[in-house]
Amino acid sequence: MESRTINQATILLVDDRPENILVMEELLAKEGRTFLKANDGDEALRIALRNEIDLIILDVQMPGMDGFEVAGVLKSRRQTKDIPIIFASAVKKDNVFVIKGLEEGAIDYLYKPLDPAITRAKVDILLTLHLQKKELIEKNSRLEKSALLINNSADIIGIIDTEKLGFEEVNRAFTTILGYEPEEVYGAALNKIIHPDDLKMVEQFRQRYEDRISFETRSYTKNKKQIWLQWNVVNKGDKWFFNARDITTIKEAERIRNLLAIIVQQSQDATYIHNKHGDILSWNEGAQLMYGYTEAEALTMKIWHLIPHDLQPETQKLTNYVLEGGRLESHETKRITKFRNILDVLVSSALITDSSGEQSVAVTERDVTKEKLAGEQIRQLTIRLQNNIIQLEAANQELESFSYSVSHDLRAPLRAVSGYANILEESYAKNLDEEARTVFGTIQRNVKRMGQLIDDLLDFSRLGRNEVPKLPVNMAQLVERIITEFNQSTNHKASVSIHTLPQVYGDQSLLRQVWVNLISNAIKYSSKGKEPWIEIGANPGDDETIFYVKDNGVGFDMRYSDKLFGVFQRLHGVREFEGTGIGLAIVKRIVSKHGGRVWAEAEVNRGATFFFSLPTKNTAGKNW
Repeated sequence: MESRTINQATILLVDDRPENILVMEELLAKEGRTFLKANDGDEALRIALRNEIDLIILDVQMPGMDGFEVAGVLKSRRQTKDIPIIFASAVKKDNVFVIKGLEEGAIDYLYKPLDPAITRAKVDILLTLHLQKKELIEKNSRLEKSALLINNSADIIGIIDTEKLGFEEVNRAFTTILGYEPEEVYGAALNKIIHPDDLKMVEQFRQRYEDRISFETRSYTKNKKQIWLQWNVVNKGDKWFFNARDITTIKEAERIRNLLAIIVQQSQDATYIHNKHGDILSWNEGAQLMYGYTEAEALTMKIWHLIPHDLQPETQKLTNYVLEGGRLESHETKRITKFRNILDVLVSSALITDSSGEQSVAVTERDVTKEKLAGEQIRQLTIRLQNNIIQLEAANQELESFSYSVSHDLRAPLRAVSGYANILEESYAKNLDEEARTVFGTIQRNVKRMGQLIDDLLDFSRLGRNEVPKLPVNMAQLVERIITEFNQSTNHKASVSIHTLPQVYGDQSLLRQVWVNLISNAIKYSSKGKEPWIEIGANPGDDETIFYVKDNGVGFDMRYSDKLFGVFQRLHGVREFEGTGIGLAIVKRIVSKHGGRVWAEAEVNRGATFFFSLPTKNTAGKNW
């Protein structure tokens, strides 16, 4: 990260009087310096949390939160606690206020009117100290991370003096790999650990003075065990900065692979070699695909990682049989993968003896899980399918019975309402004024509409089996009619603006219900505002058209948006806004059956926007 200067700093100026902020900005202005401004405590807190601030100059006396309260909040939050604060006050100049300001975490207290020279000098000094502190913290953090990376590396990392080829620094991996404590090798030469023949090669590299060097050596641990190390060296001045990786296992695997050319590495079957102790010495691509372990992982494992616990005694007997000269052909057993899946396999294995007399076991395993399970899976799937069909038919019958019952129970009170309304209207027709006759007309229209809604809901309940009609729907006319009906039947105060709405394909009755539910929600949840408004529009696309209903009402917390479209889920209490909590669930169901989707965006007390999409083209022939 590049060091920043005081001219590149960001300063937050907080004062309830804009003219004071302007004066302060002109006083401290320098090329490249950024000023952020706030006229009250709440705004200052928001800006401080959203931006990287280097200094805050804070007026003490402000309406609402005063400067001391703002400083207290800033110092209590991890993100802002280290920002230096200077108080500036034209009124509270007594020592008691200065002390309170310092107790709240300020580093200075200025009196208005400000002395330009002193103010500039203090600000420059404080910014310099703050930026130097931040830079020092960042450097220390990077150093700590580097030290952790070095000391936790699995590779040996260190420094060698090229003049003597002696060790100056090594990390903990030196002890892990070679057995020596760092104190035992500081100042010691490379010949302490490197094979004499390979030491000659290292000496030749030293004399070349190349910037980067890579080589491999045979090396010895403290207990005289030979291992292989791969060295990568950066030559800088008279020092070698190196890392050395233990590649003994890889070298041994290479040796085994060269000796056993008969192993087909590209076989889709798992082919590997293990010694008499069960250590895996080679691992082909088929084994990696079958068991999930990479070659690097497998070469650190024993074969028992692949064998279920209850089969390990049997496997040990079979391994002993092969080590005694026997041969295993297509033995059926089970194996376990890296992801704990059990496989059915056919195992073949044979004994291999290299030129030094070392014995190993070559194993080939074929996964027959799919073949073995195919018949059983087909049988189980057939049974499940038959059971599902029976359950589905029963569920459909129950749904039809339930729908018929609900329809009957709903229609009876509707007929009663309609009948009594007719009786009243006919009996008292001479005594009814125009307003009363309008009310009776509204009752009859709503009874009729409720009856239609029952029919629509019954049709909707059968949508799980029936295809949604895909007929042209003029959305503009549909929404205009709905708005007109709302205007005539309700006393809402919302102003409604309707943008261009394209034609879609679907069921007009169901889509009408979508618009009615969304618009009525917008009217309801914006009704308590002073100037409620509703905006309706669409965004056509190649594959889908997105419709929306936007309002400036109470909105909601987006953390609970997943509850919106559930049945009987409400984000506002019944006392606050009436409703059953089923309207948006119906919207989601209808739109989903049309091949679309539904979602919402909102902010508390800043309104909400509900979106739904419908396919742009007529997908006749598709079952939505």
